[in-house]
Amino acid sequence: MFRFAAASAGVTAVAAANPNLYEDFKFEAYLQQFGKSYPALQEYKQREEIFNQNLLKVQTHNAEYNAGTHTWFAAVNELADRTDAEFQTLRSKKYSPSQHPVLDLSAGQLKANPASVDWREKGAVTPVKNQGGCGSCWAFSATETVESHYQIATSKSLVLAPQTYVNCVKNPQSCGGTGGCEGATMELAFNLTRDTGIALESDLPYRGSDQTCKPYKAAVKCTGYVKNPENSAIGLETALATKGPMAITVAAGSWQFYGGGIFHGCSKGFLGRQDNTLDHGVQAVGYTADYWIVRNSWGAGWGEKGFIRIQRATDNKTFVDKAPADGVACKPVPKTQTVGGECGILFDTSYPTGVTAASVGATDDAEWGCQGSGDPVAGACYEGSSGALGVKETVKVSLLQYTTGAGYLDLTGTGVQGFTCSTRAFTKSGQDVSIDLSDCLPSGITVPKLQYCSNSDTIAVTVKDSAVPIPISTTLKKVTCPSTIVV
Repeated sequence: MFRFAAASAGVTAVAAANPNLYEDFKFEAYLQQFGKSYPALQEYKQREEIFNQNLLKVQTHNAEYNAGTHTWFAAVNELADRTDAEFQTLRSKKYSPSQHPVLDLSAGQLKANPASVDWREKGAVTPVKNQGGCGSCWAFSATETVESHYQIATSKSLVLAPQTYVNCVKNPQSCGGTGGCEGATMELAFNLTRDTGIALESDLPYRGSDQTCKPYKAAVKCTGYVKNPENSAIGLETALATKGPMAITVAAGSWQFYGGGIFHGCSKGFLGRQDNTLDHGVQAVGYTADYWIVRNSWGAGWGEKGFIRIQRATDNKTFVDKAPADGVACKPVPKTQTVGGECGILFDTSYPTGVTAASVGATDDAEWGCQGSGDPVAGACYEGSSGALGVKETVKVSLLQYTTGAGYLDLTGTGVQGFTCSTRAFTKSGQDVSIDLSDCLPSGITVPKLQYCSNSDTIAVTVKDSAVPIPISTTLKKVTCPSTIVV
């Protein structure tokens, strides 16, 4: 999706509550405040010049704020000695058009939404995080939203590990970037949560850099995700009111010096410079009639303790994003796209479904939730269920015969269409099971992946049904066989 990153350990504003405190603020004081140093004289002079230019922007904007021109004020923060180009590089989220089905929760709604919602007041928002210099905003947005929906579902709060997504989300189509710190999408992160889960932060601490995906213990899983209608204020509001916090994509190019207030810097521009390029993944946690409440991932020192209030006066307006390649897309990338609301906040919003604790003792690898490449035992039976968009699929496997690397099995499934594949020959290499089911599956049904996980003695399977847009993945656990299996 995108890769907007804060410069380092935390973006902290200087006296953000008072936008008049920068008149005598010098570069040396700035360096001391933020613990920075530039030993090389040439770089020192370059950074000082950039700082002075940005300081003037903040001072000019705040003078206009004091005159009543704006509803938000600017603040000097850790990004104040960075060029526009450097700041753009830190964001750099890529456009990723989704084919995922849309669910409009407002359609047929009988009761009006509450006048305001703030999930922070309900305990569903964990402390503000900091993505550091890694372009992992997409991973943080997804992590925070899974955390919120887990709390809503269980009344228990967990701090989950965005490093799970940075390490293990596969992005072969370059959706939103090339993966990890170079960008991906929240949708890909939700898919990984469905397939293999997300770890606890305490088990997989954030490193702020790309790391190798290794087996991890999953703490939380989900069954899939829902995408809200594009450019619909009532759609986003209803989702926030009835479901919980949302993962959203925004244009954050003018957020650099946000200090507080109700933000309109995308539509009106920061010092006259408009920016509607979607390039950053964040979390919407509430709304009022006047603004959306949004959580950023640049540390609690940025903005209003890590949050920003985005005006709703432009909910019914659309803007042209002239650089979709910097926003949410797999190839091919369109030349332009129309985004709704301030900072395009209404264009790309989603949330995970069926968020629950993962199985106790479950471990995961990069692709499945499976470890070990040992051999199964003939005569064993396995069963598991999962669902998507209201469709439940129960899959059963009976291992009829097996010798090293090959055997026969029965495979059955129940969903929109049932299927039975009896006495099917298969081969096994590592964890992967290869089997031809083309002549026994109903039209529209495929089983693209089947694996045996020897460490947990389970089978991982995905069933694709053309009647259900989302592939259904589940783990089959060993059960007592219903009848004698001939070995």
